[in-house]
Amino acid sequence: MEIVEFTRNRCLELANFLRECQEADLRFVGDVPILHSADNHIHLWALEYWADHHKWITTAYRVAFVEAILAVWHKRLTGFRPYQERGYRLYVYEDLAPTVSVVAETDVGCPYGLAQIVPSMETVLAPYENQSWIENFSNDANALDPASLLRAIERNKGSIGKPTAQTLGLQVGHLRRWIEWFEIGDEVNAIRKRFKRRPAQFRTEFAAPVNVWEQCLPAGYRP
Repeated sequence: MEIVEFTRNRCLELANFLRECQEADLRFVGDVPILHSADNHIHLWALEYWADHHKWITTAYRVAFVEAILAVWHKRLTGFRPYQERGYRLYVYEDLAPTVSVVAETDVGCPYGLAQIVPSMETVLAPYENQSWIENFSNDANALDPASLLRAIERNKGSIGKPTAQTLGLQVGHLRRWIEWFEIGDEVNAIRKRFKRRPAQFRTEFAAPVNVWEQCLPAGYRP
């Protein structure tokens, strides 16, 4: 299955998300791999959002989707310093949505502490086939994409408090969680700056994952 063309023909929004993941900025600053992961992880929330609307998003499709991201990363990673030094570790791990990440190889090894390393990508991705993204946030049905959040914050002059939360039908604490989940903190703070509000602090990495699939790429590997 040529995943990009297949997806473009069925859901252009998801195809655009796939391309954004493939082309995401990657950084390897310092020698602490959890910080690499904080810079390089991507929560595949759009994959699970659209799975609620399209029955063709199966476990096999999820695997192909992730493989399409990692295949591009394999090629792109040859242009970074760790490629010539010790190589990389690629990860797919469980979170509220499947998450992909890459870190440089260091003496630390796996950056996720006591995470369970599983033998296949399918082990991580299969449970999502029986879950509903919307049901994870049964009270947040109107807050399912970054654009709607940013529009609401703009309309409320940069507020991330009660006025914006009420507009979206959210609890106040859930609004911040959605901003962190969609990783739009920079965009939110740009809006806040226009309305002369102080920048807000948002988390960029969450608790250690449970099930993790790992692929080690040695220095100088052939993509």
